[in-house]
Amino acid sequence: MSADSLLSFGRADTADVPQLVNLIHLCFAELAVLTPPSGAAGETLESISALLEKGAIFKALAGDQLVGCVVAEDKGAEIYIGRLAVRPDCRRQGIAGQLLAAAEDYARARGAARLTLNVRLVLSGNIRLFEGAGYRVTGQGSHPGFAVPTFHIMQKDLTFQGWSAVPCLCGSPIV
Repeated sequence: MSADSLLSFGRADTADVPQLVNLIHLCFAELAVLTPPSGAAGETLESISALLEKGAIFKALAGDQLVGCVVAEDKGAEIYIGRLAVRPDCRRQGIAGQLLAAAEDYARARGAARLTLNVRLVLSGNIRLFEGAGYRVTGQGSHPGFAVPTFHIMQKDLTFQGWSAVPCLCGSPIV
């Protein structure tokens, strides 16, 4: 993708599902070496359609080409972020950050208190991306059959209003 390509972002719909499946397969193919393997290779038209029913999928387009997506699954008080994918030749251009921002806007509009995601321990670049977007590690988990942690649970609190909303216990305002 060239720097002058016009990027646009929006909400995916059922007509986008075949392209979304192809994009997810392409973007997660490099993770086939992980143990356990990523579940992204198993995504189907049906599974992505089901995710659309449970929340929203946001897409990034360069012209008319799908170059990125993220799933925002509504789970009540939280929105679960999954399948963040940016085409390899379009990475490091801010697309992932804008997709995460779209998911955050969706979560706020739904009144969710937080965003939650899981990221493999070995994917340090992904961890840095999420930390840079305001996510913090809140726990770890293990895939079935593993006795040691294999992924971080990361969350972004949407209820924090900034330091000005925190009362000072010392009697003086925080400046």
